[in-house]
Amino acid sequence: MNSAKSAAIILFIVCFAAACNSSSTLTTNQAQPLASPATPVAAATATPDPFAEAYLDFQKNCQVCHGEKGQGGRVEIEGRKLKVPSLRDGHALEHTDEKFVKQITDGDEEMPAFRDKLSPNEINDLVRFIRKELQGK
Repeated sequence: MNSAKSAAIILFIVCFAAACNSSSTLTTNQAQPLASPATPVAAATATPDPFAEAYLDFQKNCQVCHGEKGQGGRVEIEGRKLKVPSLRDGHALEHTDEKFVKQITDGDEEMPAFRDKLSPNEINDLVRFIRKELQGK
């Protein structure tokens, strides 16, 4: 009885090993279709715009004062006339990222604080957006 069990175990191991080593490649003589751009695989591999959310935050929170392209200038907000600095040139080019983060977070002079409106990650993404898209850095 022991030899029958041993033979069964050996047979099982041999079959298992053979199954693990067998190739699962199916050979046909039919051409495989190419993936079209409309397939979900192609859509899933599309590169998303890394600044899409930051641009929306800029439009919602910054554009009213700094302008559509961050050019700044004279604006009237809630009956107050302001001279808003450009984010594209001038002293904005000399600001460190940390200075921008602090200004956006805490506000500065006439600029409101966005601590309660934007998360730290959103503020950091906004600084990266300003650097890349408005300042070309």
